[in-house]
Amino acid sequence: MTLTTQAICTFAYQAQTVEGQPLSGTIDAASADEAVLQLEAMHLRVIELVPAGEAAKPKALRGDDFIAFNQQLGYLTAAGLPIEQGLRLIAQDMRSGRLSTTVRQIADELEKGVALGAALERHQGQFPSMYGRLIEAGVRANNLPGMLFSLSRHLELVRRMRALLWRSFAYPLMVMVGLAMIVAFLGWYVLPSFRAIFASFKVQMPVITEIVMALGKGLPGVAVAFLAIVLAAPLIGLMLRARGLDRKLADVLVLPLPLIGPVLKRNLLAGWCNGLRLGVEAGLDLPTAIELAGDVCGSPALRDDGLSLIAVLESGKPFSAAGRGRVLPPVVIAAIGLGIENRSLAQTLQSLTQMYQEQAEMRLGLLPGILSPLLLLLTAVMVGAVIAALVMPLVRLIRSVGGV
Repeated sequence: MTLTTQAICTFAYQAQTVEGQPLSGTIDAASADEAVLQLEAMHLRVIELVPAGEAAKPKALRGDDFIAFNQQLGYLTAAGLPIEQGLRLIAQDMRSGRLSTTVRQIADELEKGVALGAALERHQGQFPSMYGRLIEAGVRANNLPGMLFSLSRHLELVRRMRALLWRSFAYPLMVMVGLAMIVAFLGWYVLPSFRAIFASFKVQMPVITEIVMALGKGLPGVAVAFLAIVLAAPLIGLMLRARGLDRKLADVLVLPLPLIGPVLKRNLLAGWCNGLRLGVEAGLDLPTAIELAGDVCGSPALRDDGLSLIAVLESGKPFSAAGRGRVLPPVVIAAIGLGIENRSLAQTLQSLTQMYQEQAEMRLGLLPGILSPLLLLLTAVMVGAVIAALVMPLVRLIRSVGGV
């Protein structure tokens, strides 16, 4: 009988004690399953286990994970819990070990005496851009929970809008993809034979058939270009985010859009007014509060509008002299000026915040009723064009042969 000896491997683990305290280290075992059994025998709950030397890198917080993290942090700080303790509690609830590692590293930085904003800046690759500045703004305003909840409302509306747009576009998009494949097939294999037949009878092809045939032949190139853009989009997004250009691009490309832009614009205005209110209620002077509002909304265009307001204040001119901004409408500037005169600026900003939030919600609710008919109409036009491209040549040829 031959005895085989299993190689002993070293595993790095992240675990929790019975009391919920985080614990990390390494353990030697013949396999990952055996390592888990050894850790469980020590009354530890295993969160993550990887071979030593292959420890998972912290994972970036994006999408629903970040929304959940931000909401939890807001509720815990509102309850008066120390931030580092709240972060450790959030790390325990994270469903992914890599996500919990990201949050736990921030807590470690805080326990070393690093400010929260600075700790987030050190790990800015794991958080959305501007999040560190937002946290600093909340700390400056002495109302971090309010700032986090304001961001949560903004992110939740954006998430709902994306889901709504996907639901509205999904079915028409699939129909259009199917039609595009049919048009490509017609343009390459069916309609060229029509051209030969029409040439033999010395009859001109219908314009709609020529257009569909040209589109069909050009679609493969368009599909390749579209695929290249889709594959390059994540890399381009990372480059723009690293240079801080992602929000500028969103202001330039998204805000002018006819249906989506007004929803996002009003959502941004609600966040800006709420950030300004928080700064005013915290006792900050108005220029500092305006800078704070610019950090909260994260929109470079709104931040530039705020700098224009600050320049007007510092020049001693009336507040109404600021005029219309790129995003800030005259009604907001006039209302702020009136609030300053009546010494009711905080109440005025609260009313503006509520108004723009309600307008954003209302316009978001109108999107399905506008988009669905438009997309169905576009789909119907495309289907009609394909049918006409097939039927009209036959009709014209029959008339030509019959002498009609």
